[in-house]
Amino acid sequence: MPKIVDRAQYRQELLSKCFNLFAQQGYGSVTMRQIAQEIGVSTGTLYHYFPSKENLFEQLVEYISCQDTDEQNLAEIRQMPTLQARIETMFAFITRQEEYLMHQTLMLVDFCRYQGREAINRHQYFSPVAERYERAIVDCLGFQDEVLARAIATFIEGVIIRRLYLGDRIDIAEQAQILGQMVVAYLEK
Repeated sequence: MPKIVDRAQYRQELLSKCFNLFAQQGYGSVTMRQIAQEIGVSTGTLYHYFPSKENLFEQLVEYISCQDTDEQNLAEIRQMPTLQARIETMFAFITRQEEYLMHQTLMLVDFCRYQGREAINRHQYFSPVAERYERAIVDCLGFQDEVLARAIATFIEGVIIRRLYLGDRIDIAEQAQILGQMVVAYLEK
């Protein structure tokens, strides 16, 4: 009897196996053949699910953004009684996930460098992903200001990038406290 495969679940399994390869080697350095070999499938299987490396990467970014903003990951933040506490809890989550977030950031930067700024602006690869993160920020922190959510996402990404090249000189808890104070002051005006 033929094996029944849940295509969506199998696609997610393939995507989850690809993350480390892209994070370690970068988008531009990896071929579909290397990806297939690394995750233990034939190139035909890989192309069956993903018509191109670009498509695979886009689906990977979509997949990890869904994982990152999963209800289970956000519940702890929502439970905090004050905005300041929710921001500090969000940054505690970032601290626990720091290595993963650094790999994710490097992977995205490498893809953007490979594609070029014009292609990124034209195609808007990650607009839906950015909007998902911004909605999660609005939902977790409990305000309805999309511009503020975008600013917080930008601040978080900046902290991650600065930690990459400055290491422990950038104190995540300290940054969370400062951001919380700025956001509270902004919302009170």
